[in-house]
Order: sequence, then structure tokens, then C-alpha cells
Amino acid sequence: MANGMAGHEHDFYVYVSESSWLNTPGTGGTEYSSLNEGLPYWFNGLVPLAYQLDDDRLKAQVQEVADTVLGFQATDGWIGPEVGDARNFWARTPFFLGLTQLVEADSSWETRVITALRRFMTLANKMLRNNSQGFASCPGNVDCTWGQARVHDLIITIQWLLEKYPSDQDSLLWDNMNLFYSQTNYKWADWYTEGVFQEVVNPNNASNFPYIHGVNVGQGLKASTVIYRVTGDDDMITKSQNAVEWTFQYHGSASGSILADERERDLAPYIGSELCTAVETSYSLAYMYQVLGYNSYADRAERTIFNAFPVMMTGDKWSHQYMDQPNQPSALNIIRSDGSVPQVFTTANSGVATTFGMEPLWVSHAGGLAHALLGPSTVKTVLNGGSVTITCDTNYPFSNVLKYSINADKAFTLYLRAPEWSNNRMSTVSQSGASSSRLTLDADPTTGMTKIFVNPGKTTITYIIVAGVRTEQRPNNSVAVFYGNLLYALDVGFSQTSSLPHAYYDPSGAGISGLPFSQLRDYYVNSTKPWNVAIDPSTIQYHGVSSNATLPDPIFEQGAPPNYMTVDGCQINWPLYLGVTPDVPPLNRKCIGARKSYKLVPYGGAKVHMSDLPTIKF
Repeated sequence: MANGMAGHEHDFYVYVSESSWLNTPGTGGTEYSSLNEGLPYWFNGLVPLAYQLDDDRLKAQVQEVADTVLGFQATDGWIGPEVGDARNFWARTPFFLGLTQLVEADSSWETRVITALRRFMTLANKMLRNNSQGFASCPGNVDCTWGQARVHDLIITIQWLLEKYPSDQDSLLWDNMNLFYSQTNYKWADWYTEGVFQEVVNPNNASNFPYIHGVNVGQGLKASTVIYRVTGDDDMITKSQNAVEWTFQYHGSASGSILADERERDLAPYIGSELCTAVETSYSLAYMYQVLGYNSYADRAERTIFNAFPVMMTGDKWSHQYMDQPNQPSALNIIRSDGSVPQVFTTANSGVATTFGMEPLWVSHAGGLAHALLGPSTVKTVLNGGSVTITCDTNYPFSNVLKYSINADKAFTLYLRAPEWSNNRMSTVSQSGASSSRLTLDADPTTGMTKIFVNPGKTTITYIIVAGVRTEQRPNNSVAVFYGNLLYALDVGFSQTSSLPHAYYDPSGAGISGLPFSQLRDYYVNSTKPWNVAIDPSTIQYHGVSSNATLPDPIFEQGAPPNYMTVDGCQINWPLYLGVTPDVPPLNRKCIGARKSYKLVPYGGAKVHMSDLPTIKF
């Protein structure tokens, strides 16, 4: 990411480098909409990227932007480029989330950021009490709906202030949380109520738009969880559970995202999902696991991160898709009558999305440290008054063996999460150090956490998660195929051409020349093998990889993952939707060719793919 587009947007992407946030408020700048959200999204993603990698170049960009924006804070406390009636709370939300991360990563920013946020919150209280100015009440040329539908993310910053920096302003902050929630016209708890939530959506019903817009839905999954922390109302837990269960049952993709090519409809595999939706969905699920502790939420977060997120980006992270479909055998330059170009890997369509979405792998838990979202990582912290360093060396999710090297000044408790798809009776944990042992997992039935006591000194722990092939039902007697948390898709081959990148407002033009990086390209991808295939799941065979194997880098690239499956299947008659993309799998199906062995590959590396696969019995 640092060497790709996300790490270079400040160098060339005008919605960052020429943003109105970097100019004197009211003097303008370059924005793709009046929401002024481009730079805040970038900032929220770049802070964790810069500091987790300890990248001096990126940290300098973060600090320069933070210094500039905070330097422009208005005398009344407003932060941002808007003046007068143009003030709208929404774009503050991602920027403030970035500021909170900056403080946690670099304590030298603590005083300045906390002071600025407190001044802003005092002003916010006045605005909310002044007929909900800039929130639920805006002039006709200012769209307030986004800030209302996403207000829970702004409340997260308020909760952070209350938890980390209690002060005599606390009563005002509590008042702000209550005012924001009482004044919003879009309460997700109401939407996720029996008789209100829509299993099949009419995307043309504008009155439902805030609740069916894919990115809103991804963010809204956690809304009731955020409000639960304000009210303590157990009904908010129920609404949180409804949000996840109903959304994925009726509008979820097997890859872990939400089917909404801008707006939800149903489960048809030709419906797309924005990259922004995958990012917001994974963040919501990780947040919900941290607050509520339901293991399935962590599993879902990993599924999104390892499937829906990487499939939409090129391996070098310089281009990405705006929309990804579960069944997408091509991503070509097919100019429609409205001039749009569907399903192209491009630089220009939504660059800020790739900079937002770094989830917490490690969390404090019951006085110890918990590996919540599994993967290779290093954490350094202080527990029980002593320093602790843990390095997790693993090929996860391509191998389910995780090796932990621990150096601790004092004893502490380590918690390792056992995914719901794992076989806990077969999975094992072995420990060597001051004392050695081999344990079967005794995972908590809610959180999935297994408790391990770690003595002072050096300790090595090997965690082996046993999994198997499994399928999940999809529409019209089709299935999605998994091993661990990786979704597998039919290998439809791959061919690729490219062009100069196109602006989103001119997708059919010659492209943009003179850009400073040659990596900036639009890519057009096609399949080279049959896609109209039905499979017999009973014939699936999994071919894994050694836990010690050296994986290609980048790994989420076409043909890179070494894991694969074989399955018997045959070609069937399968019509196209609108003459362009595979329709829903036909219910009446029969082989039109010979029974053959087909290959299934990890979805995240298959830039063209078929993942909702119709079944047939041989």
C-alpha cells in the first residue's frame, strides 16, 4: 500500500494535494463533491499505514496535513474548509478518526489534537442546540443526509475522548452524543426491525436511499453497537445482531461484502459491491467484535479483508475496481449508452477508498493481550508494568499454522482466537519456554478465545488451526466454496490489456497523460476459460501449502496463491444478464459438455472469477 496508490496520492491526486482542507477556509480547493470528504478519507487511512510501517515519508505527509488543518481551525472551533451555512458535520468524521489514531501513534500530538477536538465539541453543542445546524438542518444546497446516516462514526470519536481523556467537559460530550442520536432522521435500530427491514429492495425508492446505499450499510452495521455504549440498552445488542444476520442473509456476498451497486436489491451474483463498502464492512465487524465479543463477527471481518478487499486491487496496489461482482468473468471496456465503463481496474474512480481500512489485529482483553484478527504481525506494548513484544510469523490465511515468538518482562495472559469454522477438537497449541506444554483448544463459546498463561522471558507458541473444505448455499441451488476463511472461485483464466487512466467524468476519452507515475493505468481483464460451469461439490479436493513455504509477493495477484482445489463439473447453458454478464444461475441445468476436472483458486487473487457456482450431481 505504501508503495502503491495509497502511499502516493499526496503526490498527484488533486482531491488530496489540492484539497480545500489545505487552504484558508472559504477560499475553495479541488473536491469531487461538496461533501469535502476526499482528504479526510485519505488522512484516516494514511495515519495507520504510515505509523505501522514507520515510514518517514508518509509520517511527514500526515504531520504536514494535520498541522495545516489544525492551523486553520476557526476562532469558534470549527475544523474544516466550510464557512457559514455551508458547514456540514459529515467530513469531520473520518478526519477525526485519523486524529485519534495520530495521538495513539505519536503522543507528541496529544495536547494539540485534544485541545482542538474539545473546542470543536463545544461549538458542536451550540450548533446542535441551534436547530441542529449543520447536522439535521442545512440549506438546500448542502446534503446533510450523509452525516446523519453515519453519525455513529462521529460518536466513536466522542467516546474516545471520554475514555482516554476524561475532563470537566464530559457532561457536554455526553450531551453531544445524545443530541446527535436524538436529532438524526436515520436510526439504524429502526431499520433493523421486523416489518421495516427489506429483504428484497426496490432500488428506485428514494425514501430508503440512506438505508440501502452500500457504503452506508457497511458503516451502519455497527451503528446500534456504538449507541449501545451510550445507552446501555440491551435492545441495541439485538438490533446489532439483526443488522449482521439480516444484511448478510439477504444482501451479502460470499466474499464478505454487501451486494449494492450503490443500492441494495437482492442476492443476484451480477450485483456489484464497492471497494468502499468492503472497507467499511470490515471496520464495522471488527469494531463489533471488540465491543460485543461475538466470534462470528471476527470471522466475518477476516472474510471481508482476505476476499472482498484484495480481489478489487491489482497486486501493486496502483489500481482498483469501483465495483466487484461475485460472478465476473470479465472486466472490459464496454462503453454503454450513457458513456460509462463498467468493471475496469482503474486509478481514478475512487482512489481514497484504498487508503481507509486498517483493522486492529491485537486488542486488550481481560487484563491480557488477544490476537483478534489473525495474521502476520508484531505488537509491542506494556502489560502488568512490564514490556511485551510478540511477533506472529505465519502464512495465514494460506496456511493455518501461526508461530508466536514472545519476549515478556512479566507474566501475562495471551488469548488466541479459534475461528468458528475451525475444528477445535483437532486444533492444538504448543508452548515452549520456561515451561513446555501441548494443549487442545478450550475456546470460550462466545468470543472464541483460548487462554494461555505466558511466563516472563522468551516463549515460543505454535498454534495449529485445523480446517476443512466447506460450502455455503447461494441463490438458485448454487454454492460458495471455502477453506478456512478463504473463498475459492472457478479459475476462468486471465488476459489483460491496459490504457492511460480515465477520469471518472470522462470514462470513454483518450485517458489522462502526463501523470508523474507510470504505474497509473486502467486495466481491462478477460477470461480465457469457460465460465458457464456447474460443479459437484462432493468431488472437491483441496491442495494446500506448507506453513514454511515462501509465498509470492504480492500474494493477492492473478495466479500467485499456491493453494487450489479441484472439482468435477461440466459446462451448462447459462444466459447473460442484459447481454453482458452472467445472469442468476439457471435452475434447470444439464451438462452440454463432458464431465471434466476444474480448478478453484483463492478469490482474492482472481481478478476475474465465478464464485456463486451452480451445483450438479454426477
